[in-house]
Formats: sequence, C-alpha cells, structure tokens
Amino acid sequence: MKRTVSLIAVLTLATTLASCGKIAGALVPPQTVENPAGLDGKVLAPSSPLTIESVRGTVSYSTAGSAFDDIKFPDNIPFGIRPHGVEFQAGFSEAVVMGACAAAAPATVAVTLKSLALEVGDAAGKASFINQPNVTFTLTRSAVAAGSATYAVSDTQVSLKATSAESDAFIKTLTEGGANQASLNATISADQNSLAGCTMSFKLRGVKVILSNFS
Repeated sequence: MKRTVSLIAVLTLATTLASCGKIAGALVPPQTVENPAGLDGKVLAPSSPLTIESVRGTVSYSTAGSAFDDIKFPDNIPFGIRPHGVEFQAGFSEAVVMGACAAAAPATVAVTLKSLALEVGDAAGKASFINQPNVTFTLTRSAVAAGSATYAVSDTQVSLKATSAESDAFIKTLTEGGANQASLNATISADQNSLAGCTMSFKLRGVKVILSNFS
C-alpha cells in the first residue's frame, strides 16, 4: 500500500510541476535576441552569377572560422522553461552588383527573396529551417565604380519561422554541445535581365531572433 501511495504521490507531483511549467510558460512574453551570431553588417556573398529568369541567383553567408558560444537563457525564466517557437528576422542595408553589366546597371531594381534557409551546427549535430518568403526589395542605385554598382535597399524586413520541431532542434543546438557555426543561404530573383552574368551581394542589417511559445 505504501508503495502505491508513494507512486501516486510522485505522479501527482510530476503532473503538478508540468502544469506549473505550462502556466508559467504562457506568462513569458516573446524574447528578442538582437544581432545573433554577430550577423549585423555581414555580407551575403554571391554563390553564383545571375541567370535570366527574369534574373535568378543565390547568395550565402557562413560564420565558418568564427564560431560562437552556446547561448544562455536569462535567469528570470523559471522552471527550466524553454521556447518552442523561433523566428528569424533581417533586412538589408546595401546591395552591390559586380561584373561587366555594372557600368550600365539600371537605376532601380526589384529583387524578390524566393527562399531563405538558416542552419546552425556544433560538434553534436545540425539544425535548419527554410521558408519561401517571396518578399520584394526595391534597390536604388547610389554609386557606380569600375566593375561595380552600389544600391540602397528599401527598409523591408524578411521573416523566417521554424516549426515547433525545428525550433526545438535549433534551441538544443544553440544551448548544448559547445561552439556553434551558422550559415544563411538565399535564392533571389531580379526584374532586370540586363543583370544576367553579374553577381549581387547584400549586407545584412537589423538581424534578430524572436523566441516564443514558452513552456
């Protein structure tokens, strides 16, 4: 009988603690991590020349060689509560077109971000998620030099949201296993076929990760 009572007490305590965690988690507002992995100001460099589609190409960035430590959760988040929602947000401050077409680069270009993929990894494994945001940025030419044209980019933000399972894997990678690496890969499409054969890079700004759905 004592054993049965003890088992019931343990199960009751476990259920109570789990319930407390869920209730407390619901009270935790979304938490914003500014400039994760030091991505602000980094350049998404061209992975391939632009090809006629209109014009389509790929750009990417990796922290390879500049690992960053596991993140620590604030002490004011109780009960070992963890987020199960992750959203990545970013904008661009500058775009640079390079190649033979740069001298006659158009005054404005509309560039659509067709897909965006974020991956993090450490010695224990990797986690990634990908979205097709189809967000369009307006590029306005600000300078032309030999072999390059620089553009200001409209103040538009792109959002990349992970599923609950992807979020859990992402958080696990960033909080366990030691030094981390991160990479960002995007497919872009421009509305000017005259850019075919050139490459295009983008400088990141306003990078943040929003953690939500705590429990």
